[in-house]
Amino acid sequence: MFVSPPVLSAVPTGVVEYDFAPLFLGLVVGVCLCILVLAVAIGIYDTQRSQPEVPTTIQQPTPAPELPDAA
Repeated sequence: MFVSPPVLSAVPTGVVEYDFAPLFLGLVVGVCLCILVLAVAIGIYDTQRSQPEVPTTIQQPTPAPELPDAA
């Protein structure tokens, strides 16, 4: 036996769909995925910013030693 809510008593029961479970589940999954993606993005951003900046030194090639001519 189905009891309709008092709010929807003026609306005919054939017009109103009460099967909102898939929509609600999709909404919950979508919100959870958005929160997960946001957390991953913040984690990547913070990881890149927290690493110390390593100064790059200019590597100058060392000259090769001069060897005497072997005759």
